[in-house]
Amino acid sequence: MTRETASATTSPVSWAARCAWGVIGLFLLAWTVFEAAKHTGLTIPFGVIGLLFPFVSRLALGSTAVQHILLRVWIPLAVMVICSAIPGPADDTAVPFTFGLAWLTHIALRRAWGNGLLSF
Repeated sequence: MTRETASATTSPVSWAARCAWGVIGLFLLAWTVFEAAKHTGLTIPFGVIGLLFPFVSRLALGSTAVQHILLRVWIPLAVMVICSAIPGPADDTAVPFTFGLAWLTHIALRRAWGNGLLSF
């Protein structure tokens, strides 16, 4: 006698959402690498830090609440929009923009793997 659980079966909607997040994540990863290679300097380490930033949050007190906040799409997206809205040369805002882009990449790939929050 086999026992099926809700997590063992996946609905087509969740499968489609995970595929969409995977495509978005791969696009964002390519864009992150492009930005880091284009601007060089501090964008490379901040790109790596942005990819690892949600993992580091596990070390914080109240890590579950912190992790849920850091896995929201809107925070890194806001960082990217604010950096894009600042007037001046792109080299001045490339580091925080790449950090936000890498953070968003982490979130998208994590949702594609099924380990993150699937809502916006």
